[in-house]
Amino acid sequence: MLSDHLVEYLDSIPSLHEVTKCELLRKWTLSEVYRITLQSGSTLILKWGGQEMAGEADIYRKLITPLQIHAPRIYHVVEQQQGSLMVMEDCGSYNLEQQPSANQFLQAASELARIRATASLNLNDIPTSVIRSYTVSASEFLSLLDKLLQSQHLAGNSTLKQLRIHLPDQLDKLYRTIPITIVHHDYHAKNLVIQDNRVMPIDWSSAYLSPHLGDLYCLTTEASALSQVTREEIITAYQHELGQHTSMEQLGWQVDIGGICWLIKTLAWLVDGGTSIIPGSEDWIPDLMKDMEQLAQNMNL
Repeated sequence: MLSDHLVEYLDSIPSLHEVTKCELLRKWTLSEVYRITLQSGSTLILKWGGQEMAGEADIYRKLITPLQIHAPRIYHVVEQQQGSLMVMEDCGSYNLEQQPSANQFLQAASELARIRATASLNLNDIPTSVIRSYTVSASEFLSLLDKLLQSQHLAGNSTLKQLRIHLPDQLDKLYRTIPITIVHHDYHAKNLVIQDNRVMPIDWSSAYLSPHLGDLYCLTTEASALSQVTREEIITAYQHELGQHTSMEQLGWQVDIGGICWLIKTLAWLVDGGTSIIPGSEDWIPDLMKDMEQLAQNMNL
């Protein structure tokens, strides 16, 4: 019933002996996710992966838990030479990709506002060394942009060259005026689990600290594609939850610069070996660059 990967952890996690059903939910090149049902009828989520899973467990332990983020609880982490296994709370059966709805996308915008506010509030509870380790600075985004301009895929790209000229001032403004908080970096419908009256983001494996609002940018693009909710409606829901006097114009700028930050980091991962890890991902680059061009136009860069 259990896959070969999971059988290896029977001695470390006794509850695996009680499994009556094991369902594969997702399978990537580097990891697999299962839902298991125990004899009691309760369910758990198992995520198996290679050595990078240790880094994911650290993110939960050092960032997500102390920042009191609304995220799945981690019950066990077992690290072995051939890989690691996380045993997590089962937060729900369906995500927004499987069951898209306008109301739930608006809930996801509100949830993001709550998450960012909570993280900012609790940031002082984290050691300075941890904050420093997980913060992506403005200079790091510029360094990633430089690497894109030197990469085989995007060397000399005119949009990126213009960004390199104008982006430093925009990033300086962002980091001076917006507090550092948590960034999920994969705030997409597949990772937004539907619960009774709210949405729970799962898979925080790429999370880091930064002021940028790339998560809301990702949400606006998918909300429009999957449920016809407009960008303005998503930003308005986020603004309402903030309860602050932040104008739509200011939030629009934050979404645009956040989208650029998200795209830079995503493209940098792809050109730095990601295309070898995920088959077919090289085809994503032209579409991502079209999005980058649109955001640069929005900001008159």
